[in-house]
Amino acid sequence: MIWRSVSRGKTPSGKSGLCSKIYNNKFLCCYGDGGLRVTKITFGGNKDTIPEVCSAISYYLHEFEQLSKSEKKSIHRPCAQWKPPPSGYYKLNVDASFFAESKKGGWGFVARDNDGVFLEAGAGNISRAADALQAEAMAALRGLEKAAELGMTRIVLETDAATLGNALTSEAMDRSSNGCLFRQIRDFMSSQFVQFEISICSRACNKVADCFAAYGACVLDADSSVFWSDAPNFVTDLVSGDLLGTIS
Repeated sequence: MIWRSVSRGKTPSGKSGLCSKIYNNKFLCCYGDGGLRVTKITFGGNKDTIPEVCSAISYYLHEFEQLSKSEKKSIHRPCAQWKPPPSGYYKLNVDASFFAESKKGGWGFVARDNDGVFLEAGAGNISRAADALQAEAMAALRGLEKAAELGMTRIVLETDAATLGNALTSEAMDRSSNGCLFRQIRDFMSSQFVQFEISICSRACNKVADCFAAYGACVLDADSSVFWSDAPNFVTDLVSGDLLGTIS
């Protein structure tokens, strides 16, 4: 049996205790102090190709470097707990899961108000994505589309993917392979919202969206999606944990 990590390079082992569940005898979804881990159980010894491994390493190294640069520009310590948006705004947390070997994945988002109240969430399956960054961008677009549909006019879009955050706040990556998608998202925000902000957070602040992304990748059928106006049972503890963190 081969255990292969498909979410940010993490393996099933770790120092923190984990709660796990196997879906369709193929995917093990774990949650602990170290964050969400989605692991694929593979039989037969199939291995990723060298280009796939190199591509994954390059992406995550770039994301880490960008996040480090962002943190150095801030006088505040990195967020260790989800924070609500300013009064009058809605916060939209987005995330994606991506399986490098199959180029499949899932997206997820959750929208909450300045009191931390759960308003809407969604999850979807991605049958094909070029890379993890494209999956992250797809998650952002799907979340923004739903927010606009619900009539939200002032939003904070929050992601733990530093590269995506930088791509949505400048034109630096517009000539990359995902440049067209980045421009589409920026144009959508400009046309659909009165005010919007982009926030880059740590994974600890993005647990709920992370869980929805894993649900989309591991549970839903290809290219299907589902939305909730009330928090489903599998994220209630995470939502409550975020809400407790807002109490000073």
